[in-house]
Amino acid sequence: MTATIPVGIRLDGVAVTPDGKNVYVGDADSNTVFVIATASKTVTATIPVGIRPYGLAVTPDGSKVYVANNGSNTVSVIDTKSNAVTATIPVGTTPIAFGIFIQPE
Repeated sequence: MTATIPVGIRLDGVAVTPDGKNVYVGDADSNTVFVIATASKTVTATIPVGIRPYGLAVTPDGSKVYVANNGSNTVSVIDTKSNAVTATIPVGTTPIAFGIFIQPE
């Protein structure tokens, strides 16, 4: 089943937790990340991050979401249990995306 869930205006990044329970959507217009619960198809949290969140990535264990804040030259780290920013990391100019490297065992 599909659904339309209203969030933000200028959506520039999306990431899904490995268990598929939550979708994180960056809105560059409001400088926030919306958390959507897939089971209820509702927004369960709105998280303030840096300026113009573009790229999002979830760690393989689903514990963190990294957000590339294009306008503030930072990466926000979101804890997925609390849905709160736990760190803001300064990075180079205008980050837009990144990937998560998984070390083979």
